[in-house]
Amino acid sequence: MRAVMPYFATVGVLLLAGRSTLAAQAPKTTAEIGTSVGVTILSQSGFNTQTHIGVPGGVGPISVFSPMLYASFFASPSLMVEPQVSFSSTSSGGTTDTFFWFAGQVAYLFTPHQTGSPYLAVNGAFQTASETGSTSVSGPGFGGAVGYRFKVKSSLAIRLDGRYRRWFSDFADLNEIGFSLGLGAIF
Repeated sequence: MRAVMPYFATVGVLLLAGRSTLAAQAPKTTAEIGTSVGVTILSQSGFNTQTHIGVPGGVGPISVFSPMLYASFFASPSLMVEPQVSFSSTSSGGTTDTFFWFAGQVAYLFTPHQTGSPYLAVNGAFQTASETGSTSVSGPGFGGAVGYRFKVKSSLAIRLDGRYRRWFSDFADLNEIGFSLGLGAIF
């Protein structure tokens, strides 16, 4: 857990910096809140590859239980600061399985004033999974994404996205590859 604290501190600083920049901007400031549909492929040397297709799309090492929501805040017309979150808890027969996933992504839009714009992003994530009476597993992951975002009218954004993330700690050497179609409401 100590290894995760610097990660959370870094994500927190990025989010606060993005928020203060947002506050300094005038009415053009927008946010986007949405989710995605897609496929996540997990591979690790010596293990079978797992593929998850989901609506909403799953993310992280335990993607079957991790439908994701995102909120994008625009620190500038070209810079998106984006927290992402997923939570799932299932109880049955006296046991509870709990999954929590959090990520922070910073993306650069190459042509923000156009209807559509390619983007490049870096991201970091943390996932934990626990079951009543068992040990929990958790770990951070770091990676990047490329995509294309286009606005439909002034209230809907659609994204095509491809990502790669490498996981560490309890998920050591796990590779996550994902492709998604995101739908977001623009505010």
